[in-house]
Amino acid sequence: MGRGKVQLKRIENKINRQVTFSKRRNGLLKKAHEISVLCDAEVAVIVFSPKGKLYEYATDSSMDKILERYERYSYAEKALISAESESEGNWCHEYRKLKAKIETIQKCHK
Repeated sequence: MGRGKVQLKRIENKINRQVTFSKRRNGLLKKAHEISVLCDAEVAVIVFSPKGKLYEYATDSSMDKILERYERYSYAEKALISAESESEGNWCHEYRKLKAKIETIQKCHK
């Protein structure tokens, strides 16, 4: 007999909520470790308890190293998106200029 599906809503009972947090936190950290070992992935997990206590897991490389890599990636991705939209704007401007030139040339040849 399988387990029933858990309804995703806030657990009202404070004690039950804390027990669930502890169990699920441990499960999450275990899964993070497993994926890092099985797939040779760099993994970082940061969890704050409802009371504000920090729990973290990082693979053999340090948490700082992984977070720096994440920040570089995020910054590079934002810069790329910005450059793409700027480039798109330049192409639209160029298109309008060329279209106006074509119309001017066509008027001159009539």
